[in-house]
Amino acid sequence: MSRVEILEFKDYKKAARTLYEAFEGDDVKRYATRFLENDPVAKKNLDMALFESYVYSHLMIGKCFVIKGDDHETKDTFETVALFTTPDSPELNYLSLIKSGFAKVAWMAGSEGRRRIFKVLFAVLHDNFFKIMGPDLDRVWTLVYLASTKQARGKGNVRAMFDYVFTNYIDKDNCLTYLESSNYVNTPIYERFQFAPAADIWLGDLEHKDDKARMDVMIRGVQGKPYERLEEIRKEYNYVIPDNSKEYTGN
Repeated sequence: MSRVEILEFKDYKKAARTLYEAFEGDDVKRYATRFLENDPVAKKNLDMALFESYVYSHLMIGKCFVIKGDDHETKDTFETVALFTTPDSPELNYLSLIKSGFAKVAWMAGSEGRRRIFKVLFAVLHDNFFKIMGPDLDRVWTLVYLASTKQARGKGNVRAMFDYVFTNYIDKDNCLTYLESSNYVNTPIYERFQFAPAADIWLGDLEHKDDKARMDVMIRGVQGKPYERLEEIRKEYNYVIPDNSKEYTGN
């Protein structure tokens, strides 16, 4: 049975390795460190430092959950990890950026990496989140990462994770849930949990097929009901619903 637990600080590196493994081949991960593709060791080290900072920072300001797996003590990864921010999550300040490891990331990344990670990736996600959810910031949880290792997929961990967080936190407080999906094939998976596609966000050079990344914003309304501003957001972003969505009509 998939048992959801609160992630502890002592396990942040193992959680980061879980994310690193689970997001192998992910377009957003690739965009952030693509400039190091000719140096695989440096690329892996920067990817790992970035995931460690993600996990540690969200342990500081958000809510983090884990499904460890029965044999986790003999492995260097967990089965499933989820990172959330909550309506009460503060923005990271200078000291918390240093403590969570982002200063190390900035040093390792060099000028091009800093541009991609901080000036493009983080800025685009931050600005679009506030643009889309501005009127509802006081009642929205953001799913920053949800990932399972290949060996854990198909075991019901995603359902267990959502059921746990919705029941004990999000639905209990009548909150919305926001996410950015970086993988097209996940749209119908999230729709099973009442998320609806709302907008697309792009990183990088849209004319360069190997140096861009698309994310689809999906929003779950209160108690899983349709979000009242969904059509307004779609119209503002001229959003075309993905053809693997249950809402797709082919028009």
